[in-house]
Amino acid sequence: MKNLSEFTASTPVSELYRFLANVVVQNGITDFSGLLNYTKSIAADKRTAEVYPELFALIRKLYWGFFRDIDPKVYPKVWREIVISHPQFPGCGDLKRNLTISEIYVGILDLHGYTRFCEKNKNNLSMLQTLDDLIQVEMTRLARSHDVVLQRRQGDEMVLVGASATDLLATTLKIIDFFAKKGGGATARASALPDIHISAGIAGGKKFTPFIITRDGDLSGGVVNTAARLQSRANELSGERSRIVVSRAVRTAFQAENKDGLPEFFGKRPLHFFDSGYIRFKGIEVAVCEVLYDGGDLYKAQIEKDMAELYKSIESGAWKEGLFSALLTLLIRIYKNMGAFSVQVVSNGLPTTLVNDSIIHIAQEILGTFRAKQDYPAAVRGLAQLVDYSREIPGFDKLTLEYAERVVERYRTVVDEFELRIAERLKEKAATLPAKYKQLYEESRKGILVQERLNLELRKNLASLEISQLWAASIEAKKEWLDLSIYSGKQ
Repeated sequence: MKNLSEFTASTPVSELYRFLANVVVQNGITDFSGLLNYTKSIAADKRTAEVYPELFALIRKLYWGFFRDIDPKVYPKVWREIVISHPQFPGCGDLKRNLTISEIYVGILDLHGYTRFCEKNKNNLSMLQTLDDLIQVEMTRLARSHDVVLQRRQGDEMVLVGASATDLLATTLKIIDFFAKKGGGATARASALPDIHISAGIAGGKKFTPFIITRDGDLSGGVVNTAARLQSRANELSGERSRIVVSRAVRTAFQAENKDGLPEFFGKRPLHFFDSGYIRFKGIEVAVCEVLYDGGDLYKAQIEKDMAELYKSIESGAWKEGLFSALLTLLIRIYKNMGAFSVQVVSNGLPTTLVNDSIIHIAQEILGTFRAKQDYPAAVRGLAQLVDYSREIPGFDKLTLEYAERVVERYRTVVDEFELRIAERLKEKAATLPAKYKQLYEESRKGILVQERLNLELRKNLASLEISQLWAASIEAKKEWLDLSIYSGKQ
């Protein structure tokens, strides 16, 4: 056949297939509807019905990119969401190219240490091939068992697409378990590999967020971008453990999907969505949750209410007292609930060992300095030291550290303003001193130590309300510097 008009009742099916396959490749027929439109001049019969599914498979392999391997039997849920099935040809259809539906979820997973592993084993092709096979074959098979499409990108990155938050989370957790050698199958295939940590971001389940499948079958749109940024956030928090960060919409969808009971996989392991507040990325702000699944992190479920109080204090701008108290309360709760620790630090120039109870005592003293003594500068200095200590504690919650560091930075600005105002007020008070003390005060300005002692005495004459008003005025003066947001990834 040189053209379609030569097709007759006696033309072999194989010849029709070869002709149309060449048209698909040469003319760039990228969808099944286009193929049917091209062949509308020939009669539909048993032979064409036999050829069309094979041609559809060719179109799918050539032009569906990320989804080139899907079919309705293996990926029934994903198929329903992204394919317009043809009523006359079961298993055939057109790929949707621009979706604004809620039931698409995207996960992006990054393998930590992949580059280092490849460099270390650059002369061990067998080891490199083992890791490659695990990603390309085993992980694809594992994802397929949960109706999730998985493709590898850029060596150490895996992209997952599914039609259910539950499917995406189950697949992600099983991949983490596999590379941490927590499953029998993983041990058999991956025993020669080091433990590999994974940072994962999952987005989706939010109405009207674009999910775009490009002409060459690549993925883009808001869902994909958000998943990438959440993965970047998980990477920042990861440390020595794998981390999963999801959008709050994913948490809501997971809970809705399992309102009548969890699947067996989730019933066997603890799982908690820790509300991590809002994280600002370039151009967007996303409400996020960290998925707690590992015993070492589950203590954070006990601090969630205190973390929510911190968010509330930040949102309401409670810098006068509420925010400081909320942060100290949160830190104390963490010290109480995380595992036992012992760290060597330097305190007042001397080496000191801190354990849970001793650092709790320090935090309580700082809170008392702020509330009862109203010595705000000393309290802020104490908080800064406490944050430094916390940074040395293995496994300390990085999100809390991020907030604490930013709070300290802003309070230092307020303290600078406060100390200027206190100095002015003390100068005013000095004018009311009896003559002999007034003269001594003026002379003391030449001696720093004497003046400091007199200032301490003068400060005792400041009423609690007066100090509080000066503190509030300092906060108001620095209001424009007190915006506090957590930024992540590319700025």
